[in-house]
Amino acid sequence: MLLLSVVISFALLAVLGIVQWRELQEQARLSAERAAVVAREHADKVFELDASLNARIEELLGVMDDAQIRADEKSIHAKLQRMISGLPQIIAVAVIGQKGDLLAHSRDYPAPAVSIADRNDFIAIRQGGGESISSVMVGRQVTQALFNDSVARRSESGEFLGMILVSLDPDYFLSFYKEMLPGLMHQSLSLVRKDGYILVRYPKLINAVPKVPPGAPFMRGISQNPLFGTVSGSSPLDGDNKIISYRRVTNHDVYVVSARSLSEVWRSWFQYMSLAAALLLVPSALLWAIIIFAIRRVRDQKIAWQRWQQEVALRHKIESDLRESQKFDALGKLLGRVAHDFNNCLMVIATGMQIIRLKRVPAIEKQIDAIERSIKSGEQLTRQLLGVSRRQPLKPEVFALQTKISEWQLLLFNTVGAHRCSIEVAPDTWPVCVDAVEMQLALINILVNARDASNADGRIALHIENVRRPGDARMQEHFVCISIADQGTGMSEETRTQAFDPLFTTKEAGKGTGLGLSQVRNFARTAGGHVLIESTLGSGTRVSIYLPPAEGVPLNHADAPAAPQIRPLDILLVEDNLDVAEGIVALLESVGHSITHLSNALDAEEFLAHQRVDAVISDIHMPGGITGIALAKKLHINFPALPVILISGYAEDLQAAVNAGFSVISKPFTLESINLQLAAQVK
Repeated sequence: MLLLSVVISFALLAVLGIVQWRELQEQARLSAERAAVVAREHADKVFELDASLNARIEELLGVMDDAQIRADEKSIHAKLQRMISGLPQIIAVAVIGQKGDLLAHSRDYPAPAVSIADRNDFIAIRQGGGESISSVMVGRQVTQALFNDSVARRSESGEFLGMILVSLDPDYFLSFYKEMLPGLMHQSLSLVRKDGYILVRYPKLINAVPKVPPGAPFMRGISQNPLFGTVSGSSPLDGDNKIISYRRVTNHDVYVVSARSLSEVWRSWFQYMSLAAALLLVPSALLWAIIIFAIRRVRDQKIAWQRWQQEVALRHKIESDLRESQKFDALGKLLGRVAHDFNNCLMVIATGMQIIRLKRVPAIEKQIDAIERSIKSGEQLTRQLLGVSRRQPLKPEVFALQTKISEWQLLLFNTVGAHRCSIEVAPDTWPVCVDAVEMQLALINILVNARDASNADGRIALHIENVRRPGDARMQEHFVCISIADQGTGMSEETRTQAFDPLFTTKEAGKGTGLGLSQVRNFARTAGGHVLIESTLGSGTRVSIYLPPAEGVPLNHADAPAAPQIRPLDILLVEDNLDVAEGIVALLESVGHSITHLSNALDAEEFLAHQRVDAVISDIHMPGGITGIALAKKLHINFPALPVILISGYAEDLQAAVNAGFSVISKPFTLESINLQLAAQVK
C-alpha cells in the first residue's frame, strides 16, 4: 500500500508537470509570435511611409543635377520641411549629391559643407544598391542617435545622380515596443538588419552588443526561412535560453525579432509545480505516515531483537580483534627479540670469520666465502622478520648516486613512464650515507605525485648536484641536492604548507593517503637532511631533498679505496653479551687496538671516572636500567671530546640513537665499518 501510494502520487505529479510545461512553452511561443506580428505591422507602416516620402522627394527633384539642386536649395529646403512635419518617426531628410556632398537638408538652410562619401551606406547605394538601411549612428549634421533609410537617384539612362537620405528615430520604435511590453522584462523586441546588426532593442542591455553573431539561433533561422519563423536556443546577447520569433519587414532587409525568456517559463513552471506538489503530496504524506507508523509498531520487537544480536556480534568482533591485536603485538615483540638475538649470533659468526680471514688460513677461502654469504642471507632474513614485526632498522650505507641512480632507473621511471623522464647527475656529486631502500621509496613517492599532477605528456626531470646553502652557522652548509621537477598543475600556498602532513591529500578518495611526502620528509630528517617544496599554480612543482655528504668513508662499490689506516686506540667496549663481546674484542685487537670490556653502563661510568680511553663502543640494549643511549648522553656531558659509537640490532634503539644525534652501527658489522667510524671521530 505504501509503495503503491508513493508511485501513484509521483506519477500524477510527473504527468501534471509534463502537461503544464508543454502548455507554458506553447503560451510563450504564441506570445513571442503575436508580439512579432504586431511589431512587424508597425514597422511595415513606418517603412511604407518612408518609401512614399522617398517617392515624393524623387518626384520633386526629378533629374536635377548637383548644381541645379544647389541653385534651388531654399525652395527644396522648405518643401522638405513641410513633407516631414507631423511625422515623429523621421528626424530629418537630406539630399546627397553625386559625390557624397550634402546638397539640401530639412533642418538647416543653407546646408553646411558636409560629405558622406566615406560612409558605407553611400558607397553601397552608389555601387548599385537600390536601398540601404544604415547602422545606428550619431549624424554629422543632426547630433543625435539615428539610422538612415536611403534610396538612390538615377537618371533615365541609369546614371547615379545622388541619393535621398531619411533619418529615422530609434526612440520612436523603443516607445512603441515599451507600450507593447509594459514591465515584461522577460520578453524583448528588436529591429535587426539581415546581417545581424541591431538597430533597436527593448529593453536595452547593460552591456550592449551591436551585432548578432553568425551562429546565433536568429541567424540560423533566417538562413533556413528568410521570411518568418520561430526558433529556440541560447541568446548571445545575454546568455539566456529563449524562444525567438522573427518576421521580415516588407520590401526591406530588416527583421522584427520577438524573444521570450525560457527562464521565466521555468520559474512559472516551478511555482505551479510547487503548489501542485503541496496540494497533492501533503495528503499523501499523511497517509504514508500512518502506514509507516503501523509498520514500525509491528516491527518494534523484531528490530530490538536484531539490534541485540548486532550488539552481541559486535562485542564478539571487538573481543576477537583485541585478541588478534594482542597476538600480533606479542608476535612483533617476539620477532623483534628473535631478530635481535639472531643478530648477536650473526655478530659472533661474522667477527669470527673476519678474524679467520685476517689470519689468512690457507685452503679455506671457498668455505669462508660460503659462510659470509650465509651471514648476508641471515642479515636479509633478519630484515624480513623485523619488517613483519614493523621494527625494521635502517641500513645506512655509503654509495655514489652516479652509479645507484643508473641501477634504479628502470624501477623508478617505469612507474611514471620512462619516455617523459630525464636524468642529470653531476659527475662530481658527493657520496651519501643513507638507507638505500628508504631512499628508493622516497624517490618513487615523489615521482608518483609528479605523474599524478601532470598531463600524459608532461615532462619530469631528476637533477642531482652538490650545493652549498648559506645560513645558520650551527647547521650543515654542504648538501647533495636531489630535485624532481614536473610541469603539472602546481600547488597553492595553503596546499604547499600542508603537503608534508600525514594523511593530507588533494587526490580523490581511494587514489592517495597523503603518506607519500610524509615518508619523504621522515627519510630526509633521519638522514640528517631536509626537504623543500617550490611550486606555482599552473607552472609545476619542484621537490628538493638535501642530504649531507658522507665524509671520510669510501664508496660502496668494486673500485672503492681501502679502509683508512688509523693508529692503535684504547677502546672501552660495553656489551652485555659475552660471546658478542669476545668476537668484537678479538676483531679489534687483530688490528692493534687495546680493548677493555665491561658488561653494563654503571661499570663503564665508574671505569671512566678513573681511566682515560680514546673511544667508547657501547651496545644500546643492556640490563641494569641504563641503556647505551643514556650512557652516551652522560659521557657527552662529562667528556665532550670522547667519541661514542652505539651498536644494536634493535630498530627502535638505532632510531632513538640517530634522533639523539649519536653515531650508530647496526649489528652485524664488519671491521671496515667500525674502523671507518673510528677514523671519522677519533682525532
